[in-house]
Amino acid sequence: MEPSPAAVEVRKDETTRLYEALTDGRVDGTPAYETTGGRVTLAHSYADPGQRHRGIASPPARHALEDLGRSRTTVGFCRGFLADYVRVHPEWNDTAGISRSAFTATRTARDANSGR
Repeated sequence: MEPSPAAVEVRKDETTRLYEALTDGRVDGTPAYETTGGRVTLAHSYADPGQRHRGIASPPARHALEDLGRSRTTVGFCRGFLADYVRVHPEWNDTAGISRSAFTATRTARDANSGR
């Protein structure tokens, strides 16, 4: 059974710089962000391979954009799902800019679940 977007809990972890998508208490997806000079970059998005294409990634992407939009932060993207999410949700065009030229190594959902 696929989780509905409502069944996905999203939390922001400022220590690890992740927006975490949780289903049943397990971190199954993580958009990661970096802050440089007042600009926030949603640098990487990870979804557990067993949870991909099941509605896990969209709720934290939307939450991150809403959170960053409220703070009037300029948001950039390097590539992948997050850039594609903005492309198909034009309401974020004024908040986010897409740049596929940068890559930042970040902590993933797999890392977040290790040690649990």
